[in-house]
Amino acid sequence: MSNKPDFVAKMHHTGYTVSDLERSLVFYRDLLGMRVLDRSKDEDVAAVVGIPGARVQAADLDAGQGQVLELLEYSTGSAEQPVHGPDTIGTSHLSLQVDELSSTLSRLAEAGFEPMGQVTALEDGGVWEGCTVVYLRDPDGMIVELVEQACNG
Repeated sequence: MSNKPDFVAKMHHTGYTVSDLERSLVFYRDLLGMRVLDRSKDEDVAAVVGIPGARVQAADLDAGQGQVLELLEYSTGSAEQPVHGPDTIGTSHLSLQVDELSSTLSRLAEAGFEPMGQVTALEDGGVWEGCTVVYLRDPDGMIVELVEQACNG
C-alpha cells in the first residue's frame, strides 16, 4: 500500500458516442489511419452507465503513444445530434497529430469532410509555436482538430 495520495496517474482513454459505429470507423480507421485494437458487440453496460437496458457495441482505436480512442454506439441512444460550436460551454474536441496535414485534408475532402476554418500556422510562442492546425467535424458532428507538429506541444 502506497502513502501517495490518490491523484490521477494519467489519461486512460477518450470515448465518443457515435450514431453509426461502422460509419465512424470509415472516418477514424480508413481516412485517418487509426488501427483498431479491439471490438465488442452488443455488450450490456447498464450497470456501468446507469441507464436501464443500455447496450453498446464499441471499437477501441490506437491513437498513438499508448492513447486509446473508444467509439461507442448505443442501441438505447437518442437520435438527437446536437451540433455545438467550439465556443459552446461543455464542448470538447479530439486533437490528433498527423504527419502530413495537406495530404490528410485532401483524403478527407475526397470523402466529403471539409475544414471548419482555415489551416493555421501558430506563431505566438509557447508550446504551440510552429504547429499547423485545423478543425473539422467527424460524421456525427464532433469536432476533431488535426495538428501537424513542428511544435513543442
